[in-house]
Amino acid sequence: MAPARHRLVLTRNQAACLGTLRGRELFKSELAIETKLSLLTIARELDRLAHLGLAEKNQDLKWHVTARGKTCRFEIVPNRPRQNGTVLGPGAKRLLDMLDRPMRQSLIAEKLGISQQRAHQLIIKLHALGRLRFADPARPSWLVMRAGDKTPFLSRDAERVLSILPDGYATDVKKISVAARMSASKVKGILQELIDKSLANALQGLDGSPTYRITSAGQEHPQQIPDRNRARAPRLPVESDRVRVVLSTIRDCGSLRIRDATERLGIPHQSLNALFQYLKRKRLIAKTGRDLNAPYSLTVDGRAALIEMVRRAA
Repeated sequence: MAPARHRLVLTRNQAACLGTLRGRELFKSELAIETKLSLLTIARELDRLAHLGLAEKNQDLKWHVTARGKTCRFEIVPNRPRQNGTVLGPGAKRLLDMLDRPMRQSLIAEKLGISQQRAHQLIIKLHALGRLRFADPARPSWLVMRAGDKTPFLSRDAERVLSILPDGYATDVKKISVAARMSASKVKGILQELIDKSLANALQGLDGSPTYRITSAGQEHPQQIPDRNRARAPRLPVESDRVRVVLSTIRDCGSLRIRDATERLGIPHQSLNALFQYLKRKRLIAKTGRDLNAPYSLTVDGRAALIEMVRRAA
């Protein structure tokens, strides 16, 4: 009589790993997230599956099932009891205590003074225990939060736009689109989302078109990346140093006639008259009265242009 075949027996964790790997190739961390097991447990169970000839690792360090692992039948038994499997160590406790809002893995590592690898291990373990969740399970290092944290989070594209919005000046969709490397139409939709969430403001630009800047709430948002390069400011309607000096002089005097400006600035009357007419057409200055010799003062746009010119000169 032929001997009975040896039955294949897997624990629940091993069966979960094998079932998740069937038809897929995953890194250990990806498998840990999907099965909600710690990296230590995943490493142990993968070693066992590899020993049984059911799974193996490829050159990219991804795990997949073998030919036998694809079709084998097995019996499932309970996991072997492990001591302290659910007990939080000091590092995990510190992480949870510190995680008062959604954070990136890099920031967690920085605040705890540990390596990225160690932070990743702690995060995966806490996720396996149901204590953490991810904004994007496919990118667990992007944004980590407590399981009960209901803080609404932005998409990765919205996060990028928020992080390049300037705070010391406003800029237009074109400049934001270039900095974010997105289409203008996509940027417009994201900007409206940020405005609705009070994370950005829309302002009228010097040419009448809308410009945008981050709000104080946007600066404090956990997804705002402070060291990201900001979108550049749009071109000014005027940019020369002579124009800046003239606008500054008019501002300092409150209002100024052309003949008085000629004496004060030492610029020929004919040249200065042409410049005043140019600034008037640009709506940066305007007469204070109807009299032919009425002095000129800065308009609202003129003051805004001068402020931006002084900022850029600094």
